[in-house]
Amino acid sequence: MTTTAEERAWQPYSAYPGSDVGVLVSHGFTGSPGSVRHLAERLAAAGYNVEVPRLTGHSPRWQDLVPAKLDDWLADLRGPLEQLKARSRIVFVAGLSMGGTLALRLAQTDPAIRGVALVNHALVFGNPLVPLAFLLKHIIPSTPAIASDILDSGVQEPSCDRTPTAGVEQLYRLTRMVRRDLPALRQPLLILKSREDHVLSAKNATLTLQEAGSARKELVWLDHSYHVATMDHDKDLIADHCIAFFHSLAQEES
Repeated sequence: MTTTAEERAWQPYSAYPGSDVGVLVSHGFTGSPGSVRHLAERLAAAGYNVEVPRLTGHSPRWQDLVPAKLDDWLADLRGPLEQLKARSRIVFVAGLSMGGTLALRLAQTDPAIRGVALVNHALVFGNPLVPLAFLLKHIIPSTPAIASDILDSGVQEPSCDRTPTAGVEQLYRLTRMVRRDLPALRQPLLILKSREDHVLSAKNATLTLQEAGSARKELVWLDHSYHVATMDHDKDLIADHCIAFFHSLAQEES
């Protein structure tokens, strides 16, 4: 049976080219594995074992995301992470938007993870209503979609059709947890941030750089992409930086 491009975008991605280095990649809130597929394929082409799961509740229908909890999303990532550990000498994590926040949480709780790469990750929000999502979800179940903030006009992100307020509540809980424990982070950290991002401000990058306890941390600015930078003009620049970062760390571990 033929799979359409849209259906393929929602499918998890796995690649095991035989490397002893594995990378877990997470998509973001209301997004899909297709949002980070290019990065995953570039990592696999560079020889890394790669896993990209689809997070619970993520589908074209926003209603499917309403019952999902942050613990579900962490569990979605921990399973493939264990698969990577079983077949890799060293493992790293990477993520886009909320996927980066989840990657940080995994690293905070699992010292076996040896490095973290973030692309436009979520930590703080400009909208003052976000902390009130636990109340607003009973009044405003959903709001317009936040996806496809992409400079390249020819690209569309495969994503939920709207943004569920209940999901925003879970995302906010995750960010509070991650920021609280950020000073205890020890793994090397690569932060890639779009200068123009209409979803999450530059403060997410600068604050993380300031508060993370990592001895090695680097911030790279992206000048030709909006929020979904892994599908935008800088997608290969992102992949190049991630590959170089992981290669350097893997060499140090040898």
